[in-house]
Amino acid sequence: MLTLTLLAASVLTAPTAPGAGSLLPTAGAPASADTFALRATSVHIGDGTVVSNGIVVVKDGVIQSVGNAAPDGVEVMDVEGHIAPGFIGLREGTGVGSENNESTRKLTPTADVSRAFNPEHPSWKHLVAQGFTAVVVTPSSSRIAGGTAAVVSPATGEILKRRAMVSLGMSSRSLSTGVEPTSYAGLYDHLSKAFADADAKSPLAMAKAGAMPVLIEAVNRAEVMNAARFAKGLGLKGAILGASRSADIVDVIKDSGLSVVFEPVSAGASRRVHESALALEKAGIPFAFTADANRRGPAAMRMTAAAFMRNGLSPKTALSAMTQNAADIAGVGETHGSIAKGKSADLVVWSGNPTDLTSRVLHVFAAGSHVHDASAGDAR
Repeated sequence: MLTLTLLAASVLTAPTAPGAGSLLPTAGAPASADTFALRATSVHIGDGTVVSNGIVVVKDGVIQSVGNAAPDGVEVMDVEGHIAPGFIGLREGTGVGSENNESTRKLTPTADVSRAFNPEHPSWKHLVAQGFTAVVVTPSSSRIAGGTAAVVSPATGEILKRRAMVSLGMSSRSLSTGVEPTSYAGLYDHLSKAFADADAKSPLAMAKAGAMPVLIEAVNRAEVMNAARFAKGLGLKGAILGASRSADIVDVIKDSGLSVVFEPVSAGASRRVHESALALEKAGIPFAFTADANRRGPAAMRMTAAAFMRNGLSPKTALSAMTQNAADIAGVGETHGSIAKGKSADLVVWSGNPTDLTSRVLHVFAAGSHVHDASAGDAR
């Protein structure tokens, strides 16, 4: 069990016995208004930087500093492990249920998925236990313009950002035989007209003006190329969700200015999927991962990152994809995704390096509140 020790900020002493006056509140208790600090063997900032024997100072749920010192008088807790930013997963369907389904219309660009968000869904605790402090809940991929996604906290049940991204479906998953469009040509025609006719305050108009990022589902090579060119033509910013075999069209993706979001990969995934991740890394194209916990389980994202690392992806890029890149793609990079001054104190204490599959989540903090304690087996 993790031993936490109260220390004066300027004096290091030997650890007290386990259980002797830990400062951590019971998981689920509200965040303290007082300033506190966590000191760990390593602090992973989220951009590849690692601070050895690092100290993260938190006040009222916001990070005040990260380094090797804390202000005089600030209470410091020693944690025997690694601290990293909370994971952020894109495209999550947990907690939105049937209210997010629409089978009779393919164009619902003003739909707001945050209205279907259920903060009390029992599966959220499993995501928190895997180190997630934010996920992007999205409209169904069955629509070519499904509405706006929202960034939510599975730990606190809060909506961190409504209307965060515009969800577009530009793959075969958005085509059907019963409801138009039924072909790729029809799909692009419908979308082009929808953007052209969009009201100035609508999500599509905001996306076209660069005021709201898009999340475009496009899976195979042809879909990705067409989606990238469509986005460039309209000046859209955001990411392509899919692009699992895009190593040979990296230049097209880079030219569009879009990032990439990978879906979970299975153990027997084609080598070409891993080559795509390596090609994006080499080209400097940011990418992230879907959470997809409702489909593949809460550990799917971390397992995918580990699979990519086994095939050559750097741990630095893998962690960035699960934290900082994901926050940037979702439009919350200014407040989440890394351990930096002024950002939300969404922190995870790991038993070892967070990209190592042998490491376990020990504690989770969301906006400075201690929301998960592995020894107690609970969250929120």
